[in-house]
Amino acid sequence: MTTEIELKYLISANHEDNDLVADKITAMLKAQNRTFTLDRKQLNNNYFDNKDLALRKMDIGLRIRGVDQEYEQTVKTAGKVVGCLHQRPEYNVSLEGNHLDLLLFPKHIWPEHVDVVKLQKSLQVIFNTDFSRQTWLITQENCVIELALDRGEIFTSPNVETLAINEIEIELVSGEEQALFALAEQLMTVIQMKPGKLSKAARGYALYHQRDRT
Repeated sequence: MTTEIELKYLISANHEDNDLVADKITAMLKAQNRTFTLDRKQLNNNYFDNKDLALRKMDIGLRIRGVDQEYEQTVKTAGKVVGCLHQRPEYNVSLEGNHLDLLLFPKHIWPEHVDVVKLQKSLQVIFNTDFSRQTWLITQENCVIELALDRGEIFTSPNVETLAINEIEIELVSGEEQALFALAEQLMTVIQMKPGKLSKAARGYALYHQRDRT
């Protein structure tokens, strides 16, 4: 189990502006003589729940993430959001294929009354996220930070309507939380961004509810 600690910010929906964001981030880090490595991936995520939204009621998020034909299932349990700072316990398990196996998670993450086998049989994909992620893994003094630029969309299954993903996440890999805020302040000098209070999962659930009302 790890605790995900990150800041989330929304950037402009104007793709012409966002084409310059990555260049501005790299230029800023180089100007500050930061040590970093760059990476880019396409991430496809299926989020699961049942018709009663049992997982949502337990404040549990469940997804399978696919990257280059490799799959990982993740559970995020109840955490807290203060402003744009998101903190949630997270459990990740590698999978052989794109199929859920809840028994691979530790038993203690589920409430005592939950029959995990029965729960799994009731689950279905209720929404998806598909986005490109460019990351800068930054090492500074005693801290390691992953800065991610995500661009793509959230959609329901079947696909009725979509929500755009245009955001920056600043995640603490190791070190002190204050380093996240310091980096965010520096980014604000070169990029227009505003605090993001909702996770991709929360926005996906909102889209799912909206679909059901139509």
